[in-house]
Amino acid sequence: MVKHIYQQYNSLKEGEKEYLKLNPHHAIAIKEAKDVAFFETESRFGINGHNDKSDAFRHCYWSAMLARDIGYKNALEFTTAHEDFPENPENEKVMDLHNNKVGIRLGLSMASNDKLAHYCYTSFLAGRLKVIKKEKKK
Repeated sequence: MVKHIYQQYNSLKEGEKEYLKLNPHHAIAIKEAKDVAFFETESRFGINGHNDKSDAFRHCYWSAMLARDIGYKNALEFTTAHEDFPENPENEKVMDLHNNKVGIRLGLSMASNDKLAHYCYTSFLAGRLKVIKKEKKK
């Protein structure tokens, strides 16, 4: 178990590590919200994709839970650090930061996970989330 946690920490971006050094008490909430977001995304979309609608939803939902659980400022700081690495293409960074901010604002409602998931999905359907990969028309 300890080795697994250490491996997870080593896979974080430098900004995320710096954040957790200053806020170690947030590590569990961040990890749990990530796991819930991945599970819910898979349930709703059948995948946890990249730059598609599932990615947009996942970022929104994870950020919403973080805002509720660790606060607006902390959620904004951590999710921004999550996107801040040299290999992150600019268009992907812009997409993810936008979707994170939508989620963080939704998280201020202090709603349950189910409600936050609903709010993020409704935001997606209303076109408030950014997506790079559009679905191919059949």
